[in-house]
Amino acid sequence: MDGTLVDTEELWWQAVQHVATELAYELTDADLPDILGRPVEHTAAHLLRSTGTGTSPAELAEDLHREFAARVADRIVPRPGALELLDGLHERGIATALVTASPRAVADTVLAALGPDRFTVTVTADDTPRTKPDPDPYLAAAHALGVPPSACVAVEDTPTGVASAEAAGCRVLAVPSLTPIPEAPGRTVLGSLEQADVPLLRAIAAGDRFVVPAFTTRNGRVGEPFHATVRGLLRGGGGAFTKTSGPDWAHVTADGTLTGAPTGTGVHEVVVAAGDGSRVTARVPVVGADEPLVRELKVMSWNLWLGGSPVDDHRAKQLKVLLDADVDVVGLQETAGTATRELAEALGWHHHQAGHNLGVISRYPITARFGEPAPSGYGATGVTVRLDDTKDVTKDVTLWNAHLNYTPYGPYDACLDRRPVPVLVEHERASGRVAEIEDILRAMAPGLATRDATPVLLLGDFNAPSHLDWTEAAAPRHGGYGPVAWPVSKAAEEAGLRDSYRTAHPDPVSEPGATWSPLHPLHEDGSGRAEPQDRIDYVLFAGDGLTVLDSTTLVTGNPSPYPEVAANTWPSDHAAVITTFAVR
Repeated sequence: MDGTLVDTEELWWQAVQHVATELAYELTDADLPDILGRPVEHTAAHLLRSTGTGTSPAELAEDLHREFAARVADRIVPRPGALELLDGLHERGIATALVTASPRAVADTVLAALGPDRFTVTVTADDTPRTKPDPDPYLAAAHALGVPPSACVAVEDTPTGVASAEAAGCRVLAVPSLTPIPEAPGRTVLGSLEQADVPLLRAIAAGDRFVVPAFTTRNGRVGEPFHATVRGLLRGGGGAFTKTSGPDWAHVTADGTLTGAPTGTGVHEVVVAAGDGSRVTARVPVVGADEPLVRELKVMSWNLWLGGSPVDDHRAKQLKVLLDADVDVVGLQETAGTATRELAEALGWHHHQAGHNLGVISRYPITARFGEPAPSGYGATGVTVRLDDTKDVTKDVTLWNAHLNYTPYGPYDACLDRRPVPVLVEHERASGRVAEIEDILRAMAPGLATRDATPVLLLGDFNAPSHLDWTEAAAPRHGGYGPVAWPVSKAAEEAGLRDSYRTAHPDPVSEPGATWSPLHPLHEDGSGRAEPQDRIDYVLFAGDGLTVLDSTTLVTGNPSPYPEVAANTWPSDHAAVITTFAVR
């Protein structure tokens, strides 16, 4: 409590310092272990030993309690992030105990400031035969909550409190106040409660803070320098990393960087441990010294849905999706300004952010950036990704990432409003999407002209259906409409771009590939009408250097429909599109 949830450690120190001064004793750092996190009786006994005064322990403890209580009543301040964390726990119905070495009278003062309804149980120095650093308080709290201590996460700010919680068998989140606390197995150390949230506490309770147990890195080549990182994959961050197993060439620095020059081909596994004992396995695919670095390229288009903000723990969930999908380069839409950089930094990847809405992240270096979207965020941006660079070979791919205006929406015009086909096409032009794709294709024209030398990709959320899907055979899926020559997809095709999903799955009846929307089975107007399920997210390509091996849509878990989405495993309202290309 003191120093963890409220800023009272300094007040306690001031109170002890005041009483010590009256006893003609000057406190130093050497006194910290006998003052911070200790019950008042322990500190009183320490002062008596240090000063040799004739005052009784009970009288000195009363003096300390009086001085401290006066300061708490006047100057109690919640620690940064404390109330937010407590509210998050309360909102999710997670039982919470207050465990303190302070007496009941002081605890009640603090509870009045924090709100007693934020805690299910309170255990004070008055409630157990022994208090911190003995395990009794945490054992009592776990018993009162009806759970084993091993299922509990204790949040502590002093070595004394940490010792008590660990002796009881709890996992610990330490947020040091005045005394440093090192990381240790089963213990996580953060600089502030502002870095903590409910998903982090759940990860600590589960015994592993890494967002995935294992992941695959970019390719390495025998004899060439290699690096990757695991630091950004640890929930809550912090701590020193060590290599626990793996090939001799692989080294792991304390900041979580994996370096070295691979000495043999194949997939090399490096196991890395964080200071709290959490582990992750990095799988490093290594090619021979004379082999191409990249033979296959996995490309993803993903609308993050307002950066992912409607879903709890969205950044960690996004990282898990990307790592589990084992993708190489990703076009992101609805990035909310920061998602591109944050994801790339966590992964140790390269990135390009254009405006507040569009971004590209890549395992392989981004060597050029071009194109800016409109202030609205709609439009496109492009990059050059270098897949290989040796004295004999330079292999690039040009990638554009687009997001087109969303309204009016063609499938609504057709399936819900029953407008005739000419009106559908007219509305597509009125939406601005046709003009947007024409502008994008003009910007892409120089690259498309040399696509057989440097392959070209166009990814994105087009908010428009494809003429390849709305065929006569597929008309029953689209309210009886078909064929419809949707102009956005037609324009891309006429410019020489091929649809990778339809290349892999030519039949729109057996493989519709809908990406809008896994969260909207019903139209949001409340009418009870079914939401048109359509394919509006794309990976298009041009150039002889790319051959489609496979293409799929991706949604993880079983997401609940909107608006009950906060707990979803899938942190978006779109399905993603992933295409695997052979690279020549």
